[in-house]
Amino acid sequence: MKSSSDVKPAGGNPEQSYSAKDDTGRILVFKTKPCRIVSVTYGTDEILKTLAGPERIAAYSRHAGDPEISFLSKEDVKRVGKKVENNSEAIFALHPDLVVISTSTGADELRTLESMGLTVYVAMSPKTYQEMRQKVRNLGLAAGEPQKTEDLLKRMDERMASLEKRLQAIPDDRRRTAVAFSMTGPMGRKGELFDSMMKLAHVINGAATVHPLGIKGQISKEQVVQVNPDMFLLPTWNYDKHSDPEKFARELMEDPAYRNVKAVKNRKMVYVSDRYRYVASHHIVDAVENIAYAVYPELFPEGKPEDQE
Repeated sequence: MKSSSDVKPAGGNPEQSYSAKDDTGRILVFKTKPCRIVSVTYGTDEILKTLAGPERIAAYSRHAGDPEISFLSKEDVKRVGKKVENNSEAIFALHPDLVVISTSTGADELRTLESMGLTVYVAMSPKTYQEMRQKVRNLGLAAGEPQKTEDLLKRMDERMASLEKRLQAIPDDRRRTAVAFSMTGPMGRKGELFDSMMKLAHVINGAATVHPLGIKGQISKEQVVQVNPDMFLLPTWNYDKHSDPEKFARELMEDPAYRNVKAVKNRKMVYVSDRYRYVASHHIVDAVENIAYAVYPELFPEGKPEDQE
């Protein structure tokens, strides 16, 4: 439940002023609920669409509506009508009463936006489910929607509990090992969000079992062979318009180095959308469900889980 340290309304009227903290602990003061919100990150696009509603959003981020990274539909984006780059002048031109950026945005950009007189909220990049809950909660309170926020968090927790009950059918000693690939090679650094989601899905993250990790946190081909995973989880996002997921899958299948790896020998190579791999919102529940489905489809007789609000 919310505490007085998180959000402080001036009174019972929702139109009165209140204060809230962003994910860096900065205190923001609002005279009224913001109604022209500019979101510069795809994760906050999704949270704000659910908690604030499209009618209060002036612009989404540049990735909004891309089905391989965003949970927003093209119709969602069309309803708002604007997408924006992380550009201070373009953001200012939209006359926002709240701008939502991420911790990866440079300090100079933050200072520039604030020097323009804009209220700026900084959102984190969570590494665990609990941190994602906190991200959702903090942004929901800043948007002036405490009840909708608590309701959403309750739904998230209920779905995670239901999934955990389903996954308990897999004994610890029968958990499958998977190595996930991005277009540049194996991924899944220990302690990062994807590693945390694999654990929640009762999947052994092959990349996190090897030490030390190689360049850019990736393991080598030799280490993949050493892990000998049951499955390869393949990427889907043609992020630079020059990547071909199907060609990438063929190259893995035909690579002599992987000839004796169980995932290749048994043809257990499954696509997992990048919107699940790089989830940055309450849709973390959808992500964990779909990772679990990819590895343990026998536990889902009803078929692939559908993304929920």
